[in-house]
Amino acid sequence: MQELKQQAHKLEIQSKFEDALKIYHKLIKENISDATNYNAVGVIFYKMGRFKDSIDAFKEALSLDNNYAEAFSNLGAIHAKFKNYDLAISLYKKAISIKPKYAGAYTNLGNSLNKINEHEDAVHFHKIAISLDNKSANNFANCATSYKLLGRYDKAESLYKKALSIDPSHVNAHFDLATVLLQQSKNIEGLKEYEWRFKKDEMRGHLIKYKNIFNKNLYQGQDLQNKTILVHTEQGFGDSIMVARYLHVLKNKGAKVIIYLRKELKNLFAELGCVDEVIVRDEPIPEIDYQLPMMSLPIVCDPNLGKLKDNYPYIKTKDKFDLDSNKFKIGIVWGASNSGDSYKNKVFSLKYFEQLSKNPKVTLYSLQLGEDKKDILKYNMQEDIVDMSIYIDNFLDTAKIINSLDLVITSDTSVAHLAGAMGANVWVVLQKVPDWRWGIDNDISQWYPSAKLFRQNSLGDFNSAFTKVYGALNV
Repeated sequence: MQELKQQAHKLEIQSKFEDALKIYHKLIKENISDATNYNAVGVIFYKMGRFKDSIDAFKEALSLDNNYAEAFSNLGAIHAKFKNYDLAISLYKKAISIKPKYAGAYTNLGNSLNKINEHEDAVHFHKIAISLDNKSANNFANCATSYKLLGRYDKAESLYKKALSIDPSHVNAHFDLATVLLQQSKNIEGLKEYEWRFKKDEMRGHLIKYKNIFNKNLYQGQDLQNKTILVHTEQGFGDSIMVARYLHVLKNKGAKVIIYLRKELKNLFAELGCVDEVIVRDEPIPEIDYQLPMMSLPIVCDPNLGKLKDNYPYIKTKDKFDLDSNKFKIGIVWGASNSGDSYKNKVFSLKYFEQLSKNPKVTLYSLQLGEDKKDILKYNMQEDIVDMSIYIDNFLDTAKIINSLDLVITSDTSVAHLAGAMGANVWVVLQKVPDWRWGIDNDISQWYPSAKLFRQNSLGDFNSAFTKVYGALNV
């Protein structure tokens, strides 16, 4: 029996999940009352993405043993994955009450507390996890993340490096360390660590889908004279716009530069002047000599980020949108892409613009797209805000509107990057601990000299940020 369990566990480690399941199902038939087998099956289903089956397996384990701490914690992990954090937290606490020295439950509890912005409490429980198991790289990396979210970058850096001393191949510790280093302007080391992003689970699907590109020769500084290089986007719109400044470096090295991207960026990037061909994702690609992921442009072109002001602004369009107003024209964005975990922290309510919308010297133009644009009707502000979304089909359309405005006030979103790349007058309203691209506590952006940054005084306090915005307005 024990030999079969060891064999199944070995297959699980090798990601041979179906083979492992066959063994566990055999073990269950032989001993239907053994809760550990159901728990093991639940873990495998979780790794396979079969979450409903995983929940059923953990519940079956608990029906056989209602003091099974690991099963409570594992069940909590599934609920945390689907953002049911309150339920997950209660399950982790149940596991701890049964098994007070269960390090895994403490670190899982800390992770869920981070998700509801209870970072100080998260640090407390992560420290307990470390005290119970100081050989676990995960425990140190998870504690580091809590400090990162508190803005304690020095402490976070130290703990991520401790995690890596235990497990040098810990992918998330490498990537999260990159963001902390970049936040502190430790750029050379940070950009090197940032290359670990391709080993993250979240990138696996992208790597598989575009394996025909990733299998080509990676550009790492080779001679580009009379060579063709394909630069392909891999992350969000804002990321692509942010590093597009470096495409001219490749062109100046004598390369034919092809950009491969999402269709919303096609017209905008075709205007750059240093791109020979723009291809939309899933269209055929021509013969190339090298490929380069978009977010690797900085490490090969400017590893110390010392040339950010060269060729700035780098997105230029002479076209304007005819805005029928003699007043001070302000474009506004309050929402952002809701694909990331940080969405709820970096967006704010349209109501923050209500006072400005009543200013007789100002006309507000909404550049907001997606579901958030419905907030104009929700808050009955349609008489005070001009909704420009009907005129926006791609980023070049947005750029033309920005070119016609006096100011853009926006959340941390792609419009902030677009306006910044254009050298437009843009104010970015940021959370207390923002994305690494915006630095720590400065009110100007190293990436966009034309941008002014307005930060929260404390976590979640957009009132303080907008007090600064209104104080800076001279209209």
